[in-house]
Parts: sequence; C-alpha cells; structure tokens
Amino acid sequence: MTILVLIFGGQIEENVTFRISIVSPEVEETNTVNSYPAIINTVFELIEASEESRWFQFYRKEENQSRSNFLQEERKKLEQGERELVLVIPEIEWGASAQLEIYRQPERQLSLIAADMITSIINELNKEINIAEGNISRDELINVSSREIAIMESESRSDFSFAEFLVPGIILFSFLISGLEIFVEKISSMRAREILKRYFATPLRAVEYFSGILGFIILLSITQVVLIYSWAKIFFDINLAIFRPEFIFYMLFSLIVSIALGFLLLSIVKNKESVTQAVIYPMAFLGGMFFEVSNLSGVISLVAKINPMYYLVNGMRDALGIYPSPTPVLLNILVPAIWLFGSIIISSYKFSWNPGGES
Repeated sequence: MTILVLIFGGQIEENVTFRISIVSPEVEETNTVNSYPAIINTVFELIEASEESRWFQFYRKEENQSRSNFLQEERKKLEQGERELVLVIPEIEWGASAQLEIYRQPERQLSLIAADMITSIINELNKEINIAEGNISRDELINVSSREIAIMESESRSDFSFAEFLVPGIILFSFLISGLEIFVEKISSMRAREILKRYFATPLRAVEYFSGILGFIILLSITQVVLIYSWAKIFFDINLAIFRPEFIFYMLFSLIVSIALGFLLLSIVKNKESVTQAVIYPMAFLGGMFFEVSNLSGVISLVAKINPMYYLVNGMRDALGIYPSPTPVLLNILVPAIWLFGSIIISSYKFSWNPGGES
C-alpha cells in the first residue's frame, strides 16, 4: 500500500509539469478580435505569463516548420511519453463552426488530467465569447451553442489493450520470482542447514549443482511463459508474437539478470527472509510491470530510473509492438547489463556455498 501511495501520490506533486504541444494554423489571423486561433493562442500566452505557468510547458512549431510535420512529430512524442497532450487548433474564420482536436494517451493518468484541464479552459472561453457577444449575461453562466468551440478528443493509440500491456510485465514478474524467490530461497535454506556442505563432500561439484538448479529454473520459466500466454489468448483473445527474436532476447536477458540479482542477494545478506520480499515487490511495482511509471517525480522517479526491471519491461513491450518504449533501446540493454555485471563482480568476491555464507 505504501508503494502504491508513493507512486500515485507522486503524480500530483507541485513539481508536475504538463507538456502540451499546440499545433496552430499555418497562417494565423492578425486580427485577434475576429480570429478563433488568435484568441486561443492569446489565452495560452496569458497562461504562460501567469503564476499557473509552472504547471505547463507549451511547445509550438518552428517558423520554418510545416503544420503537418510538427503534428506528426508531436504525436510520435505523445506515444513515446514525451508529451501529455497535443492540441490542434483549426484554420477557421470568426463565426464559423470551430472544432479543436485533442490527442491524448488514454492509459496515462497525466495525459487524461491534461485533457480535462484543456477542456475546462475551452469551456470557459466559450462562456466568455458568448458573454462578449451578448448571447448570455455573466449572471447566466450556462452553455449555449451560438458561438461554441467544440472539442474532439482522439486517442493516440486507439487499439491499446491493457491486457496486452500486462502480459510482458507478468512474464517478467515470474522471472523475477524465479531469480529472487525460488533460487535465493533454495540456496539460502540448504546453505543454512549445512546441506550444501554435505553435498559438496561427495563427488558432486558446485558447478554441477548450480547447473541443476539453473535447468530447473529455465524449465519452470518456459512453463510459466506458456501458461501466461495461453491464459491471455484463451480468456482475453490476445495474439502476441512472442517468438520474435527481439522478445526472446529480452526474455533470456531478463532471466539472466534476475538470477544474477539472486546471487547478489545471497552474497550480501545472510537472512533471505528479511530482504527478498522487500526487494521483489518494489522492483516489480516501480519497474512498471503492471502500470506506466515513466511520469513519476522526486525520489520515487530516481528509484524507478535505476531499476533494471523498468528498462527490461520497456524493451519487452516495444519488441512486441504493444507500447512504445519511453526509454531508448540502448538504455533498455545498458542499464540491466550494468546490474548484471555488477552482480557478477560482487558475487565473485562475496558469494560462498558454505553454511551462513562465510567464505
């Protein structure tokens, strides 16, 4: 519960900034009295000059940039999580039927909040326009239709499926359980009861024992992937290309990283019960396995950004074409690789098969 409060609470802290792209007409009217686009742009300029500017970061096209290219680029940034909203202002004359278009990400909380805020601003603008034209008095602030700017909301990814979004996260979570729960628990328990010491007094070598455990974890992981995918396909009608080379690479890489982290835990702690549970669930929840965490802020954001699971699940979803990775492909490999080699180096010095972990 604490983790969930920190995650969702962090998204409404005072340092949250809504990144909004404003796509204006190619040629804006110079007469601010007779131009809807000019009035709308003036409203946002006033917001930028006010105290409320700390909540917003507005992006506009360059002078030599076309409207269509800017819109295409900003929609891509919206899909990648670099924008919360894209607002398209139509090319219209005063008095004509006006319709703004809002692009948002339906699965991102900040994007939905930004859409609600912009909608509220436009609704207020509608009221002021009608008051100025004499269609309604200020004492009768009700919606009228004589001069109303309609809003059409578009989803940047209309085919988004939360069930598909969850599948890679659940697969990665099962790997994390295999590496940090099953592997650590088995080794820690047998080491503490001196069973390993008796094993290694026989011709059985440590490398052979480890190979057996590794083989068990691999078979278990394959079974888990098959069961998870079968469940998703049967009950949610999901059809994912899990045999893509990129996805297979990320699955193998994730399993190796999870086992390496298990060795790291066995190397630095003697009581696995006091640490394993405290590591697994923060890594899972702050790794974005079950929901998007790219817009966290403060210390929680830092914890998420150094979490190898965050980059692995981003890579897995991107490889399946489910959700564009908010992080570059290079980081999706580099950050987990740093954890992998760091765990190997520390384990090579600290890990011991002896009871209690003493070397």
